[in-house]
Amino acid sequence: MVVDLEYDYNAAVASMDIFSQQDFDSIKEWTQKLDKSKYVPKDLTDKQLLVFYNACYGDLDRTKGCIERYYQIRKNAPEMFDNRVLSSDEVQPTVEALEYAVLPEKSCAGYDLIYHRLHSTEPSKYHLEPGCKLLFMTVDACLNKRGPQPGYIFLFDMQGVKLGHLTRVSLSSLRKFFQYVQEAMPVRMREIHVFNTEPILDKLLLLIRPFMDKKFFDMIKFHHKNEDLEKFYETVVPRCALPPDHGGTLPDTQTLHKKCMQTLKSMEPYFRAEEEQRINALPDKKRDKAMEKAFKNLEID
Repeated sequence: MVVDLEYDYNAAVASMDIFSQQDFDSIKEWTQKLDKSKYVPKDLTDKQLLVFYNACYGDLDRTKGCIERYYQIRKNAPEMFDNRVLSSDEVQPTVEALEYAVLPEKSCAGYDLIYHRLHSTEPSKYHLEPGCKLLFMTVDACLNKRGPQPGYIFLFDMQGVKLGHLTRVSLSSLRKFFQYVQEAMPVRMREIHVFNTEPILDKLLLLIRPFMDKKFFDMIKFHHKNEDLEKFYETVVPRCALPPDHGGTLPDTQTLHKKCMQTLKSMEPYFRAEEEQRINALPDKKRDKAMEKAFKNLEID
C-alpha cells in the first residue's frame, strides 16, 4: 500500500522559501543507500521527503539526521506510533478524556495552529502514551493535508491539570516524547503557548525541564489565568483563530475536537499504510515480529 499524502506537491514546492531540486534528489539517492539498521524505508515518496526537507530549511545534513531520528524513534516507541486506531481499547478512552484540534485559521504570521487540553480533569482518566499518540496523529493529519508549512504554533491549555496527572507520567515516555518533538518531528516549530497556568506549573517544569534543550524551552510562553491577552491577539494569534474559552470566535473546543477526531478516523488507512511502510523497512527478524504484532492488533480491532 502506497503512503500517499493528500497535499499538492507542485503547489507546495512553488510556495517554499527554500528549494533546490539537486539537493532534494541527493536526499532521495541517500535514502536508497542506507542499510536496514537505520529503519528508513526505501520507498519514501517525494511528498514524504519534502516535509522533512522543508522542516530542516533545506539543510541536507539536518534533513538526513531528522529522517534517521524520525524512523528510529518511531521504531522504539510503538506505544506512541503503532496501531493508530481511534476505536481501539487503548485509544478510545483518551479520545473521550482529552481534546485536540488543528485550528482552521492561521496565526498572525501565517503559521499552523494545533490546540490541546483536558476534557475530563479526573487524573485517573489521563494516560500519557495514548495522549502522545493522538497528538502526533493530529500533527500527521496536518502534514498530510496541508503539506510543508512555514511554521507551527502549539497551544496548550493547563486548566484542570493537577498533581494527580503528574504522578501518572512515565519518565521513559516523557523522554521519548521530547526526543521526537525536538529531534524528529518534521515541522518548523515556532512557539508554544501555555494558557491558564495552574499552581502545579512549577512541579510540572521540574518534571519536564531536564528533557528540553534551551532552544526548545525558550519557545514556551506561559499565560496565567488573569492575563490581558490583547497583545497576544494582535501579534501572535488573532481572536478569529481561537475558540471562545480563549476569547476567540471559533466553535467551542469540544466541537473542534470532534471534527479533528473525524479526520483522524478517516485517515486510518493512511496510518496503517505508514506503519506497514515502517515495518517493511526493518531487518528481517524484527520485521517478522512487528508484522505478527500488527496482525494481532488488527484481530483485536
